[in-house]
Amino acid sequence: KQLEPFMEKFGLSGSIITAVDLLKGIGKLIGLKAVDVPGATGYYDTDYDAKARYAVESLKKDDFVFVHVEAADEAGHNGHLDEKVRAIENFDAKIVAPMLDALERMGPYRVMAMPDHRTPISIRTHSSEPVPVAVFGAGVEPDDVDKFDEFAVEKGKLGMIEGHKLLQVFTAKEI
Repeated sequence: KQLEPFMEKFGLSGSIITAVDLLKGIGKLIGLKAVDVPGATGYYDTDYDAKARYAVESLKKDDFVFVHVEAADEAGHNGHLDEKVRAIENFDAKIVAPMLDALERMGPYRVMAMPDHRTPISIRTHSSEPVPVAVFGAGVEPDDVDKFDEFAVEKGKLGMIEGHKLLQVFTAKEI
């Protein structure tokens, strides 16, 4: 079976920002533009600021951008709790915050934040448990979940949603 082009499936043009060749290749297969970001390494030293800048620039041309950061996953594989915490904090401060600031100036927007999988420090490999997902922005009715972790989000409006349905929910007019 062939992958359906992103534009045909969702009616949106898009791009992908990642240092992971596999993800970049999948993005290209579905018609996303692969954006090369100087300093994007796929490791702890990745240039978060550059990823955010390039993502904002991509949204000036495209409807959608997928920004992937590998640092927290690598820290999980390496068993480095301090680096995993730092990677999550960097993602929040250096990608999410500046992008939200820019999106506020650009007009209506919607954001989905989530890890691609869990990589617990205790086992140093990927696990199959569900991951937390947060969706907010235009057309999204807030719920009463006030934390972003694996347990709190289960009580949210999305509940436990299958991964292959995420983009359908994300691109719906109302959530």
